[in-house]
Amino acid sequence: MVAAASFLALAGCATTSNVRLGSNPPQTGIVNMVMTDTPPTGVTPLSFTVIVSSATLNAGNTSVTLPTPTAPLEIGRLQTEVGFLTSDAIALGNYTSLTLKFSSPSLTFENNTGASITVAGTVCANGAICTVTPTVANSTITINLPGPVAVTSGSSNTLDVDLNLTNLFSNTLSADFAAGSSVTTISPTLGQPLPAFEDVVAQVTAVDTTSSTVTIQNSLGTSIATVNSSTAFHDFPSSCKSSLATCISVGQIVSANMALQSTAALIATDLYYKDATSAEPEVEGVITSVNAPAQKFTYVVLEESAPGGVSGLSVGSAATVSTTGATFTADDMGIDTTGYLFSGVADLMVGQEVSVLRNSTLSSGTSLTADRVLLRASRISTTLAMAPACPSLTISNLPSFISAAGTAQISILTSSSSANGLTEFAGTANACSAIPTHATISARGQLFSVAGGGLPTLIASKIVTH
Repeated sequence: MVAAASFLALAGCATTSNVRLGSNPPQTGIVNMVMTDTPPTGVTPLSFTVIVSSATLNAGNTSVTLPTPTAPLEIGRLQTEVGFLTSDAIALGNYTSLTLKFSSPSLTFENNTGASITVAGTVCANGAICTVTPTVANSTITINLPGPVAVTSGSSNTLDVDLNLTNLFSNTLSADFAAGSSVTTISPTLGQPLPAFEDVVAQVTAVDTTSSTVTIQNSLGTSIATVNSSTAFHDFPSSCKSSLATCISVGQIVSANMALQSTAALIATDLYYKDATSAEPEVEGVITSVNAPAQKFTYVVLEESAPGGVSGLSVGSAATVSTTGATFTADDMGIDTTGYLFSGVADLMVGQEVSVLRNSTLSSGTSLTADRVLLRASRISTTLAMAPACPSLTISNLPSFISAAGTAQISILTSSSSANGLTEFAGTANACSAIPTHATISARGQLFSVAGGGLPTLIASKIVTH
């Protein structure tokens, strides 16, 4: 049996995979595992990373340990994304529980409680951004599956592990993985779709035209995806002829959408061209403050295109970015943003997620000089206080670090026009009109600071109703 484990991550789709491709060994079946995230309340985690150091499926007295990656998972992005963890071949049987071991947790948050707080022995002043190693209870947990997962020859099932940060963190910000984890089962035989892994920004490290695969790698892991006639190529130079051989080369930075197959293989459904060379890494993060007169902003790093990361700059760290001389542009995320400006430091705001093309000569550690600032997709979770006025929703229960910066409301604009790009709806509501008042939602989309007194506007590419 091939067991593919997928985990959702907070910050850009952070995708990590350990996939063994090829035909299944005799007397095996397919099991996929995915992880999702229920959004937190209270103090807003800006980044939460953790390593899944072991994963074991249990069937009576028999246990099968799956291979796990050594890179940490960035959990925050899991509010709207899915991240691929691992794949392996295991024996047939009826599996009833899953044992997970977590290690090396790291939490970055902004303290907006109005007073200093102490987390795991670290004092964090009011208004400060702090990175701590949270105290952990139950780092090894065994979760009973909702029903026996029957692995038969040629079968295919998917396990969806939900890390609920609301339950995982206590009011002292200590972590209890037993309280914050649950599992559901996805069965393709019942028509349930397998997960897709979206917006994975990474460096191309290998191109195999014989097997039609591309290998991409970033600071959070490696993915191998098949490129076929259904793969769409976006924003590539004119020399691209919509094929692996003519479009993709080692050293490029791309963003990939990938679909999981029942064989545990990944198919690249969309490839977006970002940069021709990886000489200047892309460093993505969420903005926490803006100093317009100084042409600078600070952000918390969520993803780095460089395999192994950038020296002196880790995921979860706070960095200061100088934008003097940098170009500003909104990324192509598949949704039309015509009429919304992102052309300079005046268009920056707290809560935006941006990718910085890091000038390797002028940057050092957490002090970055940007050659380009690219507006990426923010991820905001909230509970609706008012009914949607479709195609828009107005949200006021904002994450604390956004409201503390003076933003009281944000307008979320959805699209039902294929010509402008469709907003994807997931979870319990399949359309804007189906979202009830007081629902908890997670919205992904580019966030624009609208000049002239209008509300900041998030152009939604995806909305998940929890």
